[in-house]
Amino acid sequence: MKKLIRKILKEEFSHPQHQKFLDGVVNSLLETIYISSSNNMTSFGSVGEMEDYAVFGAELDQIRHEDKYIKQLGWGYHYDAEDPYDEGYYYRMDSPNQHYEYDEFYLEIVYDWLDTLVEKGILEYNEDFGDHGEWVLLEDDLLLKSNFFNFTCTLWRTLLKDGYELGACNNTSNRVAIMKKLESTYDIGDSFSMDYVINEFLRRLPYKLKDMGVKMIIPSDNETLNESIVDDFIEFGKKELTLGDGFRVNLTDNGDDIETLANYDMMDGEINVLTKDRATPDIIRSIAHEMVHHKQNERGDLRGNPEEGEDGSPWEDEANAKAGELVRLFGKQYPEIYDL
Repeated sequence: MKKLIRKILKEEFSHPQHQKFLDGVVNSLLETIYISSSNNMTSFGSVGEMEDYAVFGAELDQIRHEDKYIKQLGWGYHYDAEDPYDEGYYYRMDSPNQHYEYDEFYLEIVYDWLDTLVEKGILEYNEDFGDHGEWVLLEDDLLLKSNFFNFTCTLWRTLLKDGYELGACNNTSNRVAIMKKLESTYDIGDSFSMDYVINEFLRRLPYKLKDMGVKMIIPSDNETLNESIVDDFIEFGKKELTLGDGFRVNLTDNGDDIETLANYDMMDGEINVLTKDRATPDIIRSIAHEMVHHKQNERGDLRGNPEEGEDGSPWEDEANAKAGELVRLFGKQYPEIYDL
């Protein structure tokens, strides 16, 4: 444990009861979510038609290029490593003497994959339809809606992972709809509370859907956190705050390592941020908050007095306000952070 002489500014809510209230609002919003059919009946008669309709685009790229899926579907690839001009050939593992050029393999492996989807009951094949038969996707994308506010989001059916993933729920129209409801129904108007409710709502949404019986594909904490985005934000924040390199950001998914969501140690310029079960925008907002404290330290505004870390103090108010501003500016340049 760190020595008590070290002064740590902790990021907390203004009052514990306020956080409890906001968490209750998040839960109430989640209770209004329901699932609706997308009314799409995906069908196609060939691989070429499937590609023309842009069906399963990401999956097709993976099964044709990633060794994991190529091997799962019973294919292998051979080439002469000593011959720089050898283009190699593909072969089915159960027929290694039959060689396939890439163009042949490009089609054959997809038909093999479609056969496995029929066997799993994900696709239905009607051989009597038309000249070549037809595949029909039995479980298509779903729509998420709320009976309380104007919210619409797509649940994408991911065939390789055999489940559903959230689409781009964090779009402007959904955020504005939630903000209007927070202001009109719950009298929540400050940007900090709104951001917290929206981010927590989106973070908890896949877990709520899983509880509702939807087979959700939820990335692990390490997969959820895009560290390259975090690195980009740190560089962005350094430039906006005109900071040097006299601080360090440590990310941890272990709640035992840190008492709060984030803290700043003014003695060694160390920022510690908890990442477990937190959305990327929330993580970078915590980083921004503590970077502002480091800026205050560089300016000589901090003396290590207890009141400097109290909620409602000028130092905390500045950190909250500036952190929100930095995340919004960064989000305009990198809108993909809201899809992570």
